[in-house]
Amino acid sequence: MNISFFTPPLVEGPKIAFFVPLPKFLHQVPLAMDVGNGEFGLPVTMTVVGSWFCMIVLFLIFKIGTRKLEIIPKTKLQILLESLLGFLDDLIFQSLGKYKDKFISFISCLFLFILSGNILTFFPIPWFSKFGNESIKFYPAFRTPTADLNTTVGLALLTAVVFIGTNIKNSGLIGYIKGFASPVPILLPLNIVGEIAKPINMSFRLFGNMFAGMVIMGLLYKAAPAVIPAPLHLYFDLFSGVVQSFVFVMLSIVHIQSSLGDSIKD
Repeated sequence: MNISFFTPPLVEGPKIAFFVPLPKFLHQVPLAMDVGNGEFGLPVTMTVVGSWFCMIVLFLIFKIGTRKLEIIPKTKLQILLESLLGFLDDLIFQSLGKYKDKFISFISCLFLFILSGNILTFFPIPWFSKFGNESIKFYPAFRTPTADLNTTVGLALLTAVVFIGTNIKNSGLIGYIKGFASPVPILLPLNIVGEIAKPINMSFRLFGNMFAGMVIMGLLYKAAPAVIPAPLHLYFDLFSGVVQSFVFVMLSIVHIQSSLGDSIKD
């Protein structure tokens, strides 16, 4: 039997993992694709599969970790989760003060999803295809969801909705619009560009760093397939993943803090 191992892909877009079959009356819906033999289906990319996997893992970890809570933690998982909560609680409180409770759920979910997505490829989770009597091909089961611009743009737009909504709620719609002409009206175009640039900067920063790391690792695997650069996985998949998660969350907190204005000091 021939067994082949495939390294992570060098550069590829959001590859389609499988199709969700559609009945005939839904063949004309947007995104429906011809899968052959007259059948149509909705494409599900590797990015979506990786995102679902991260969400399921996070759900199971928190479900198991909070199943039997103790005042004095006895399990390592409860200690780990309480330490993580304490870290995020302190981080958000130092920046948002009395508004901490209002944003801690959103920021915590954002951090955990991005972190799990960034470090997903650090864990060697294999998958196989073309199973038969003569050959089995193994390859990485997942692709980093945050190395897809669709994911990072979505996360940045979600953050933009939060900090723009906070600004409008805090200052009113008229106050928010007037804010673009502050401190002097001549800065109006620059302030509008600056507001639009916030989600663009956040999305491209996270995507660029994660995609570049994936490309570098792919090049290293192509150049020296016999010497797997395992220590580099620690940097590009783990260290860089944690740092970029922290940077994205800190930018989100700064933008929310800016939207709250002077009210944060009351």
